[in-house]
Amino acid sequence: MDFDPITRLLSNHRKPGNPTIPTTLTKQQLVSLLRSRLSPNQSSEGLTQEIQEALRELQAQGEVLAGSRNRYSIAPPTVLALARDNVNGLLFRGDRAYLALAHQALKTEQREDELRIRPKLHRFNHIRNRLQQVGIRLLTVDDSIEHLPLPRSPSPAVLRSPWFVNPFTDGGMICHYVPQPDRSQKERWLPASYQKLSDQTLLQLPTGDYLWFADRAFYELEPDVAILAMFYQDREAGCPLKIQWDEPQGRLNLAGVILPGTYARWLWCLSEPDTQRYRTRSFQSTNYPLVKKAFERLGCILV
Repeated sequence: MDFDPITRLLSNHRKPGNPTIPTTLTKQQLVSLLRSRLSPNQSSEGLTQEIQEALRELQAQGEVLAGSRNRYSIAPPTVLALARDNVNGLLFRGDRAYLALAHQALKTEQREDELRIRPKLHRFNHIRNRLQQVGIRLLTVDDSIEHLPLPRSPSPAVLRSPWFVNPFTDGGMICHYVPQPDRSQKERWLPASYQKLSDQTLLQLPTGDYLWFADRAFYELEPDVAILAMFYQDREAGCPLKIQWDEPQGRLNLAGVILPGTYARWLWCLSEPDTQRYRTRSFQSTNYPLVKKAFERLGCILV
């Protein structure tokens, strides 16, 4: 599916009275809006599933933020540089309402819809100051790895949204995350039974929402908190996730793998898509150590 209609919709919907801030849309609202734009000869069959998969991919790319109850918003406008001394090719991510401003601020003389930005300016601090003036942040990749969050169990501070209704009474398949050796991430989600739930269990509802079961109560989790909990449980169980890594070719196969958004955005910035392989990223050899370090922090094994 083409991702542009989703990023445009999320960027075009602004908060009433404060157009500098984008508003959120539910998945169902996105489905309805995109369905209404189909031509008469286009089929809408499978559209909901396509949009769900596209939203997951856009989260991985750092374009979209996911909130509770299947609500989504466009990410804040961000320009990414490989390093402070490498600003020749910058990558724009997030709110498209700011994309033209980024080109204007950096005097690129490019088309104002291009996401790869080639600034006429060459000093990092100068570029950062110009972007800050129009509300866009400039981040680097090479010095950010220590800021990537470590896998962890949800802290009491994030367990603030109890799910007041037992989700098992609503019908539909609810799964819980069970680390198992030599199983893919997807295969570690198994059908759950309320009667057999144990404390500190990560659940996923049919809607895609995540819940945490602790002290006989259910708590709603933001996606990134839930994903970090998955990797934490893998580490605690001694069942590290295996990630396909073709080092001679610099190819990282992430098909079927959901990463915390901060890791995914970081890896996407370091790589290019492999157009012949789904969810495969291609890295230059100079970035191999960074790839290995990132997955070491997550507790994964590159194979």
